[in-house]
Amino acid sequence: MDPPPDLRGLAPGGAVHGPVAVPSSKSVASRALVCAALARGCTGLVGLPGGDDVRHLVVALRALGARISSPSPERGPGRDVLEVQGVPPGPRSGLGRSALASEADDLELSAGESGTGARLLAALLALAARPGSTAQLRVEGSMARRSSPALLRALRGAGAGIEPAARPWEGENPWPLRITAAEPPARVELSDPGSSQEVSALLLALAARPDPLELVVAGPIPSRPYVDLTIHVLAGFDVAVGESGSGERRRFRVPGPLRPPDGPLEIEPDASAAAVALAAGCLSGGEARVEGLDRASPQGDVAVLDHLAAFGCAAGVADGGLFARGRPTRGATLDLVGEPDLAPVLAAVAAAAALDGRGASRLQGLGTLPGKESPRIAVLARGLEALGLTVAEGPNSLAVGPPAGDAGAPASAPLELDARGDHRMAFAFALLGLLRPGVAVRDPGCVAKSWPSFWEDLERAGARVT
Repeated sequence: MDPPPDLRGLAPGGAVHGPVAVPSSKSVASRALVCAALARGCTGLVGLPGGDDVRHLVVALRALGARISSPSPERGPGRDVLEVQGVPPGPRSGLGRSALASEADDLELSAGESGTGARLLAALLALAARPGSTAQLRVEGSMARRSSPALLRALRGAGAGIEPAARPWEGENPWPLRITAAEPPARVELSDPGSSQEVSALLLALAARPDPLELVVAGPIPSRPYVDLTIHVLAGFDVAVGESGSGERRRFRVPGPLRPPDGPLEIEPDASAAAVALAAGCLSGGEARVEGLDRASPQGDVAVLDHLAAFGCAAGVADGGLFARGRPTRGATLDLVGEPDLAPVLAAVAAAAALDGRGASRLQGLGTLPGKESPRIAVLARGLEALGLTVAEGPNSLAVGPPAGDAGAPASAPLELDARGDHRMAFAFALLGLLRPGVAVRDPGCVAKSWPSFWEDLERAGARVT
């Protein structure tokens, strides 16, 4: 017999109150690591998060020749300093020379299950490594089913070699890749990006070059705030990206090279994780706080404050951090096109409004979710239906209404919700456990992708972990 699945959940009766420890932003950290690896000089990074995505990126950058120290605890617990000695592009140097061998030809790298890491590394290997060097880039888990055709077309158009490393490609699935680096042209064109990460990857790779280069993006940019985050991080490395154009054709002038900041770069708390903590405070009857973030953060997911307020929760900034309290008093219609990663958290808030008889909700702008670690709209819909809620899903939206008749499991019956190996589904289903007893999350360890200590941190903040 197979062993029972690993199960974990949050349960009603434990209010999440006071400061909640959340990891540092892996979005900021990934961009800062790539910038530091391509800058001339040494960069100090403080508070690097410990999730799997960042770990894979550090291993890959070390293999490519960037010297990255082990963290040194110079600023107290959780404030370790990581030093990165960059390897800027050049005719006889640059990424593309391995720290372990004289040449990096056919070096094998893994991005793990990180979409951000895979796209950043692909662009870096193609346009910021030593011209003519080759490397294989592979991925793991659900990332093997995710493609990035717009980015690969742009890299080929810029002169890089992009080939299958192991077998003929099947449909849009490109992995693993063999990438041969090229000197980028003065202008690189990206058409119809499927992800903001494709734009960010090209901006970072071009910024490593000493002369100004241009990126032209034709078509709408999904999740635009993440591109703004990339531009913000680049500014910290003395690269002021200029933007022009209108409508669906944007021009980005990228005036490299990258230079390390004068002092250590602090990685701020992760706004996506903060959203989970704040929602837990609201749904559990407590008041959660996340210190070190405010509305001036370059992370688009601080918009969670406005979205929680739309549900009638009290949310804002006070005492050097974000806070939220109060169960929803009404349903809400939200456009999440700029911050679709908030959809799982806000679906749980919508579920609370529906179960409490406060009205139906509709989440829109979710077009990028089906291509994530799991088909997120569908997985969310199944979890909400299991609670008895009325759900309508579309390719770009999710509507959540009150229970219809006796649909769903009885309120006292144990209910296992399968996170499908997706960290954000695990967070959402954990929040659903605050709404009725007996909810358990299958594969709770998948939170290690972004928040390895999630269950322990919520328990320390007052949640009942079952």
